[in-house]
Amino acid sequence: MKKRRLLLCAAALAAAFAGAEARASKGTLRETPDALLILGCRVKGDTAEPTLRMRAESAAAYLAAHPTVLAVPCGGIVHDDQTKSEAAAIQEILLANGVAEDRILVEDRSKTTVENFINAKALLTAKGVPTTNLAFLSSEFHLLRAGLIGRIAGVPAKSLPAPSPKDLRLKKYLREAAVFPLLLTELPKLKKEEASA
Repeated sequence: MKKRRLLLCAAALAAAFAGAEARASKGTLRETPDALLILGCRVKGDTAEPTLRMRAESAAAYLAAHPTVLAVPCGGIVHDDQTKSEAAAIQEILLANGVAEDRILVEDRSKTTVENFINAKALLTAKGVPTTNLAFLSSEFHLLRAGLIGRIAGVPAKSLPAPSPKDLRLKKYLREAAVFPLLLTELPKLKKEEASA
């Protein structure tokens, strides 16, 4: 009986998480923001992996349709095999897709999603850009967790989804399901980082 209750509880939690992921994957952005944070992803050497390329190309398309929005590519050098920051890789794709250089503010110091939000907000503030109307773009599978991290970091931005490679999608959603509970254990640390920023 106890095992059955545990299985039912686990199934209910899995269903609730799947529902939350499905809702989050559509994004929450409805009005034009002042700036769009483009969250980084894997770069190998100096080459953007497909997931990051799809994020950057989706951002370029959005920016082309919304010419008043500033772009903030986010992400530093995270892995030992990187020779280019995630933000620089995003910037390169934006420029190649017609986004003017003077619309791009590069945040290339962060190594985590919480640092993406904190450092991007600081960069915008230093440039005199209001930070009350921000949006962030990431892969559809990442929006739920990233949105929560943004709120914890004091940057409650609206979300904009980018597609991800179909062959990786299931793997990425399963990874999110595995790491999301870990986020709850990280809350005190994230709040401390936000407070010291």
